Amino acid sequence: MKKVFTKRNIIIFIIVVGLIFIFWSSSLLQGYFQDATVFLQNYGAAHPYISILIFVGLSMLSAMLISFSSVWLVPAAVVLWNNHFTITLLLSSWLLGAVFSYLIGRYGGYPLVKKFVNASKVAYYEKMVTEKFGAGLIFLLRLTLPSEIPGYLLGIVRYSFVKYFIITFLAELPYAIYSVYAIDSIIEKKPTTFAVAAIIWFMAAWLLTYLYYKKIKKGADNRE
Repeated sequence: MKKVFTKRNIIIFIIVVGLIFIFWSSSLLQGYFQDATVFLQNYGAAHPYISILIFVGLSMLSAMLISFSSVWLVPAAVVLWNNHFTITLLLSSWLLGAVFSYLIGRYGGYPLVKKFVNASKVAYYEKMVTEKFGAGLIFLLRLTLPSEIPGYLLGIVRYSFVKYFIITFLAELPYAIYSVYAIDSIIEKKPTTFAVAAIIWFMAAWLLTYLYYKKIKKGADNRE
């Protein structure tokens, strides 16, 4: 539990909630947002395919780069399209990014690692991940770590692509749904929906972190 409810995370949460309430209560910020909404809707109507390509491309990069997040793109997407279409685009983009990061790890990272790490050591970790790490642990890994890390890591150890893709889909789907509806609740000023979304996020974060570390500890005890 302490892994989730740290002082840093609590401060970040308070700041985010504070900014959201400032946005809801400020007519000036609401006006700026409405102007931005009109601009985005006009641009999307004039360039529908380019808008989709830009969103998909940037969201895909967010699944491959640690320093870039697609959460800032979701408000624009929610304004341009309905929630279901945004979820479809977001999920598809993340899956494309996950596939590319896996392929980079497998065909670029693996040969590079072999040059600097003893071949037997590489084979040991590859066997440990592919044989000893069950699908459940890999799934928790995808849920708890930043999305761009497992793709490269599992590609380097040559984890089964089919299993990786299925696990990635199952892990990213709830995130895509949650992100879109949480952002929509902020835009549409739905405090009850936002509060429920925040509670769900904290409960899920605690549960996933608990299960992940429990699984890791159990695996370490078994190896001993």
